[in-house]
Order: sequence, then structure tokens, then C-alpha cells
Amino acid sequence: MISFGVAIVVCGLAIRFGDKPARRVGMITLGGWVVSLIVFRNSARFADIGLMLVDGVIAALFVWVSLSSRRLWTVVVAAFQMLGVASHLATVIDHRVTINTYKLSLAVWSYGILAMLAVAVWRHWREQRRVGDEGV
Repeated sequence: MISFGVAIVVCGLAIRFGDKPARRVGMITLGGWVVSLIVFRNSARFADIGLMLVDGVIAALFVWVSLSSRRLWTVVVAAFQMLGVASHLATVIDHRVTINTYKLSLAVWSYGILAMLAVAVWRHWREQRRVGDEGV
């Protein structure tokens, strides 16, 4: 639940203070977390196919944001999301991948996305503040 709280804070800040790509990524990320909570099946042995589909759609949306914004950080966010989808696929294909490894990899990529989004919002806020100070 701490992860969801971090996601709410970071995505909320992105939606409120970020530029257009950050707002989009924040809304997609927050929406993805909510939908993931709805479709999640807690299995001790198998990857969650519903969660994999949700993450695949989110990856496609992140690629769209990346192509439309041309910001480097959006490419990194899309790459992290695609690594998450690859983690799902690895667990489905090779049953030697443990469920704990699967869950840890999804957490790592999710925190990577949130970290990139937080840095993007901070940089945008700093740039807006700098422009405001120069305009006075």
C-alpha cells in the first residue's frame, strides 16, 4: 500500500504541476495502478495475465506520449514499462522464474517510472520558476 501512496503523490504532483507529457504520464500511471488493483489475481505460482495486458496497454500509451512529446525522459518511462511487460512474458514463458523475482522486477520498473516522472515534474517546476524570476 505504500507504493500506491507514493504513486498517488507523484502522479498527483505531475497532474497538478507538470507539463503536458508529465500530466499525461501521471494520468496514465495512476489509471494503470487503479485498473491493476481491480484485475490483480494474487497467485503464489503464476504470472497474472490480466496485469500483463494492462501493462501492455500502458506501455503502448507511454510510447505514444514519447513519440508525441519528444522528451528523453518519456523514452525512459516507456522503456521501463516495456521491461515490466518483458518481466511478465519471462514468467509466463519460463516457469523457473520465481514469483518473488517477478514481483520484485515489477516493483523496480514501477519505481523507476515514478522516479523519472518526479524528476520531470521537478525540472519543469524549476524551469517555470526560473522563467518567472527572469520576467520580473
